[in-house]
Amino acid sequence: MANRSIYLEDIPLDEAVSLWTQRLRDCGSYTSLNGVNIPLDEAVGRVTAEPVWAAISAPHYHAAAMDGYALTAASTETATETAPVTLQIPDQALYVDTGDPLPHWANAVIPIELVNAREATPQLIEIRASTSPWRHVRAIGEDMVATELVLPA
Repeated sequence: MANRSIYLEDIPLDEAVSLWTQRLRDCGSYTSLNGVNIPLDEAVGRVTAEPVWAAISAPHYHAAAMDGYALTAASTETATETAPVTLQIPDQALYVDTGDPLPHWANAVIPIELVNAREATPQLIEIRASTSPWRHVRAIGEDMVATELVLPA
């Protein structure tokens, strides 16, 4: 067997950490680097110098989770296939696209494919099934709440 050159040496962990720390101090690299503020689109591949906290909730309003009509769930309570409920636009129902804010009075969204529009009276729609409050709605803060930790340092 040829002579082997052993170049690794086991040392206790606390001694290794102390040696590592001293070598970093010796070369001037023991302190943290200064942080810089950069635009988000330039942050790829970087690390955060300090924690990042959410400034606002996301979404910061109750948002439609699908295309349809914003309304109050109670207004659909008696709706059935054989006895639809008729609602007036824009007083009782308002068309919304996915992501749109809900009117302050609305608490649900009926998907567009479940609504029958009346051709003779376009300001009226028919609902043939009831819905529950907050159905098809993304509530304020669903993704993130203001003051929540987004990224640690």
